[in-house]
Amino acid sequence: MACRITGDPAGRPTVLLHALGDTGRGWDRLASALRPLGRRVFVPDQRGHGLSPRVRPDAYTFESMYRDVTALLDRHRLDDVDLVGHSMGGHVAWLVAQRQPGRVGRLVIEDTPPPPRDPAAEAALRAPSRTAGDRAPVVSLYRELRELLRTGELDGAAVRPVIDGLRRADPGWWRRLPEVTAETLVISGGLSSPVPRSLLAEVAAAVPRGRLLALDAGHYVHRARPERYCAEVARFLG
Repeated sequence: MACRITGDPAGRPTVLLHALGDTGRGWDRLASALRPLGRRVFVPDQRGHGLSPRVRPDAYTFESMYRDVTALLDRHRLDDVDLVGHSMGGHVAWLVAQRQPGRVGRLVIEDTPPPPRDPAAEAALRAPSRTAGDRAPVVSLYRELRELLRTGELDGAAVRPVIDGLRRADPGWWRRLPEVTAETLVISGGLSSPVPRSLLAEVAAAVPRGRLLALDAGHYVHRARPERYCAEVARFLG
């Protein structure tokens, strides 16, 4: 996994995990905002994105991405880190915080859809949207993915497995939320995001040290509201 490292070599390590179709470069503004905090910032391109290798379609799983990030932490001997994740990257960050709670001090999760609680919720999620208003944010995301495919920043084989992974029921994921010990900031993109704010509020409430911040920005909060986003994240990480 390709990874850029910036900031103070002796600073507290912070790992930034991007969304499906994005790359580590999407975090440039946040990485700059963290520099005055004396942070050591790790900015990987996740598998199938940017400069990282393309893999078989069946290897684009969240379990594989979790192992990629764990290997990155192990390689650099990072046993106490802060994680920031957006959407796909947020899901990977959740897995690290749930399975290795002692390794994560602070956690920022940006507009990341939680998995359905059970098969009935999964079926409802997969049902077609009934109104143009429901579909609009999703259509916007797909248009952006098409542009990234055109520029070669994204392996097209990754799209369907990742989306299916986000839609797959995982009751164990919900049961593990109370085991997250990290101080956690869950950021919602508000009403213009395809991820319901109410659902993210449930997630934040299930984490012992979790809280919700809602910004009316859509799914890509760090792009739509960069100044506010960077200020809030920098303040939270301290």
